Amino acid sequence: MSDQTGEIRKLTTLVEVSQALSGTLNLKAALHRALEILENHHQVARGAVTLLNEETKELFIEAASGLTADGEQGRYRLGEGITGRVIESGRQVVVPQVSREPLLQNKAASRPDALRGELSFVCMPIILNRKPVGALSVDLRFKKDRDYDRTVRFLRVIASMIAHALKVHRLVEAERQRLLDENIHLRQELKERYDFSNIIGNSG
Repeated sequence: MSDQTGEIRKLTTLVEVSQALSGTLNLKAALHRALEILENHHQVARGAVTLLNEETKELFIEAASGLTADGEQGRYRLGEGITGRVIESGRQVVVPQVSREPLLQNKAASRPDALRGELSFVCMPIILNRKPVGALSVDLRFKKDRDYDRTVRFLRVIASMIAHALKVHRLVEAERQRLLDENIHLRQELKERYDFSNIIGNSG
């Protein structure tokens, strides 16, 4: 593939991912679609978006492509494994050959049999309000001549787009919760104001 063809493919992917992330308020569905786009156009054998629960400090996979069912249900602690370290530090990690990285060997079982063979692993932090809140991780088919700097720059843009979608999702959820709380408060006020048990009169 020529450099020009590769750049056109990356730009097309960015447009498609942007449309996927902005086309619905269903964050999980949007992330699944974004991962499918990466899988279809960029030799991504497996991808996952892992998010941090701020209260429990637990990591959970919000969306994944190419994982087994058990792998998608995984829960991790902040700082655990490569993904946990990326989210804790806010710094990306690139592993050119997964077979040579002990920290990734325990995760091999979460890959379907079709993904056996040499892979490269790239994990990018998802930064929101200058804080890491998750990570985008991908397994790429191993290529000896892969330009990892260009790959990292491309995935950094994708991670930034995911961060923006997450920000919108959280704002919408916060507003929905505010309206719900307000509705409950108004219902309680009306109930108290017009509750006949609170009315005292002289007439029978």
